[in-house]
Amino acid sequence: MNTRNYNSTAQQAQLSLFSEAKKESPVLDTVHQYFFIISPPEAIKSKVKLLKHKLHREIGLSDYNLNSSEIISLMSFHTMRPVNERFIEAVQQLFSNNHPFQIHVSGFDHFEHGTSSNTIYAKLENSEQIVKLYQELHVLLGLRVRSFVPHLTIGKAVPRAHFKKSFSMIKNHSFEEKFTCNQVTILERRLQNGVVGKYQVLKEISFDSAQLPFDFAHDSVDY
Repeated sequence: MNTRNYNSTAQQAQLSLFSEAKKESPVLDTVHQYFFIISPPEAIKSKVKLLKHKLHREIGLSDYNLNSSEIISLMSFHTMRPVNERFIEAVQQLFSNNHPFQIHVSGFDHFEHGTSSNTIYAKLENSEQIVKLYQELHVLLGLRVRSFVPHLTIGKAVPRAHFKKSFSMIKNHSFEEKFTCNQVTILERRLQNGVVGKYQVLKEISFDSAQLPFDFAHDSVDY
């Protein structure tokens, strides 16, 4: 096999998922960011939000923590060109091999960030299907697959000095919820001339109807 030709073909296939750049008027200062998420039911979001506010009263959280959305992150990436219809079709085809599955939110855990801080989160049991989606999306985009722990963030980068008190307080609460995941949401925002736009819903792809024709949504949301 000619490795050079193979790599070139793979690169062309990957680039074909994005819109062709217009040579006459390239917008080189615009970056398009895309974010794949799983959005839990409102009852679970409200419970995470309540825990955030309790943690805020205990130690004081940043505005970023308080205002961030209660979602399960799958992946994000950015590009100088917007994705095109072939990208959506490729994701739809990928998700057509998946079926709705149950997510079990159960208890709490934390990540360590060196010696400076910790992130406190609600654990997701039986998260193998979420990890599978994460891996498949990375392979589709030609991105490196890293270790991935699906979770619902409660407090991101809590200073180490406050961590023990914070985590002890959070663990005094019970968190046992289940819900069925039947779709993934793709969000999009633009960074242009130093201005960061709001995420908009680009597409919601349901597992049980992944092959249906698509249309682009444009609802503005805060994430």
